Amino acid sequence: MEPPVTPDAEPGLSLVIAVLNEAENVAAVTADCLSQLAGVGPFEIVFVDDGSTDGTAQVILDLAARHPEIRLVAHDRCCGKSQAVRTGVMAARAPWVGTLDGDGQNTPGDLGDMLALAPGCRRPPSAGGRRAGATG
Repeated sequence: MEPPVTPDAEPGLSLVIAVLNEAENVAAVTADCLSQLAGVGPFEIVFVDDGSTDGTAQVILDLAARHPEIRLVAHDRCCGKSQAVRTGVMAARAPWVGTLDGDGQNTPGDLGDMLALAPGCRRPPSAGGRRAGATG
C-alpha cells in the first residue's frame, strides 16, 4: 500500500470535492475518501469551498492540519457548482482527476477501480478544457 500524497510525493490522483455549506458532512466525506483511496497510491483531496457561510472552510482546514493530502481552495462568494468543480480541476496536481459531491451521497470507492484501468489509456482525459501545464 502506497502512502497518500505528502509534500515530497506527487499525487497520481486528485479528488476534487465542491462544497457549499457542508460543515456537518465534510468530516464524514473525508473519512470515507481516506479509507477508500488508501490503496491507490499517492493522492490528494482538493476541497473547493464555494463561498460557504457555515464554517465549512474551517472544518476543512482543521482536517488538513491532520491529513497532508487535503487541500482547500476557497471562493470568496458562491460561484456555482460547475465553477467550483472547474476551480478544483484547475488546482489539481495529479494527471488523473475525479470529482465527488460534498454531501456524502456518492462514494469514492469506484475511483480506485477506474484508476486501475488508467495505465491502458494513452493520456488522462480532461474535463471542461485543457488544464494548465497539460501537454498534448
